[in-house]
Amino acid sequence: MTAPIRPDAVAVNPFLPLDVYIPDGEPHVFGDRVYLFGSHDDENGDTYCPLDYEFYSAPVDDLSNWTSRGINYRAAQDPQYALGRTYLYAPDVVQGRDGRFYLYYGMAGEKGRKGYWGPLSVAVSDEPDGRYEYLGVVRNADGTPFSEYVLFD
Repeated sequence: MTAPIRPDAVAVNPFLPLDVYIPDGEPHVFGDRVYLFGSHDDENGDTYCPLDYEFYSAPVDDLSNWTSRGINYRAAQDPQYALGRTYLYAPDVVQGRDGRFYLYYGMAGEKGRKGYWGPLSVAVSDEPDGRYEYLGVVRNADGTPFSEYVLFD
């Protein structure tokens, strides 16, 4: 028989600092490191994804040694920020054929409570955990902004 779960029991993050909350995590291996890309929640916050992106990485042969280089991308870098979309949702990163790294993400307003409302945006960096610069919105083949669905999360 197993012991009942205590109402005051808590789970702790096994590898990141205890005050770091990364929902929508997307792990990727680039070179000899594993990177964790994700949204960034506020400790004891009352909303979702209000903080700028801060990515973590560790050597693939030592997953107990996670580090961060600080803020990688700020919501205010995206022109949608001025429209009241200040929350960064569910990012993912891919390496392009040119060797650069592309950060895809959606922005939201309403304190993050009404979810994503497009278009999707993209930023670029020379390193997976480097400083990303806003590149633009993702577009369909006909040039219109892609905002129908979130294809990653």
